[in-house]
Amino acid sequence: MVLGAAVVAGAALVLVATHGHPRRVVHVPLSPAQPLTHMFAGVPARRARTDLFVGGANLWRLGRQPRAINGLSALLPRGQPGLVAQLVPVPGGVVALMGVESTGITYGGVGRVVFIPSAANASARVIFARATVIAVAPGRQQVWVQTAIQHLNNGQGVPASFRSRTWAVSLAGRRVSPVLHLPLGLVAATESGPLTQNLHTGQLRHWNGATGQPIPLPLPATASFVAAGSDRVVWVSYGPINQLHVTDLRTGRDIAMPLPRNWLPGAETYPPPLASFNPTGQRLVLPLDRVDAAGNTTAEDLFVADTMTRTVRMIPAKPFPLFASLPIQLAGAWDQKGLLWVLATNPGNGYYQLASWTGTGPLHSLAPGQDSPIMMSAPGPG
Repeated sequence: MVLGAAVVAGAALVLVATHGHPRRVVHVPLSPAQPLTHMFAGVPARRARTDLFVGGANLWRLGRQPRAINGLSALLPRGQPGLVAQLVPVPGGVVALMGVESTGITYGGVGRVVFIPSAANASARVIFARATVIAVAPGRQQVWVQTAIQHLNNGQGVPASFRSRTWAVSLAGRRVSPVLHLPLGLVAATESGPLTQNLHTGQLRHWNGATGQPIPLPLPATASFVAAGSDRVVWVSYGPINQLHVTDLRTGRDIAMPLPRNWLPGAETYPPPLASFNPTGQRLVLPLDRVDAAGNTTAEDLFVADTMTRTVRMIPAKPFPLFASLPIQLAGAWDQKGLLWVLATNPGNGYYQLASWTGTGPLHSLAPGQDSPIMMSAPGPG
């Protein structure tokens, strides 16, 4: 992924075409001080067919053209921006945690959990009104929610022993589990129940969704958590050869893959990103940072981990060098056709670029756009 020298004088919302129609661009005035720079090298995309939700400061949908989500603005508090904190595929659409407010709250923020159907004529709906973080159980139409915590410990942070009310709701908004009192730090959900991460030590715990009792995890205590999804945990072990692991929580089977030399997962964030597997569940996409001998991050790029071949390889391109003036954020997600979409965003300057990859050959890049999306997700099948 090479930073191109070409500069687009104005422009900006990318339209991805379907049914063979050519791609179009809607032009928006842009300050000359903030030119839209091509961030991806590759070949220009002539035609593309996809169905993706892209979120960050706003939430919009790519298909034949970007379109507002039916009824979405009416679901958020008056004057509340459509900020997207989490975006997760579910059967029949996606679930977004959005409109997050953080005023007066020590831990996290309060947002609305919105189900957005993939059907074009269906309306979005709020399924939970006040949540700090969400996690979707694989294969089920259940969303685990953890509630916001306000004014704890006189503003000094959340005590490690503090527990939060946690439960699952259906996509219709009905509670479908007992109310559990779990440690703060919901990071994922399995068929059996939710996963939490200790916000002080980073250690994971697995909980029975019916009883709230702990379930043993087939992971070493030193596992460095990266992400989770589809009943699998992605983590890193450090040693002479750093390895990326994908562990199946149902069977305990662990697949270890050597990481490329000097490349490691980036700084931990909370909530962590969902592990993005392709439709077959064989390949995982994730961003990695290149770290020098002094521990400084010098570049980043997206990599695909293949659990069948046990290899981790960079998407065909060169990595993004990191400059103070170019704080790139990267994300990747497969659509239901198995096409990998990649997103590069320069949040400081407010522009982004999308590209797709078939698994062979170069990236097929779209024109840069003016906005700051940082996550994307394809609607779940069903």
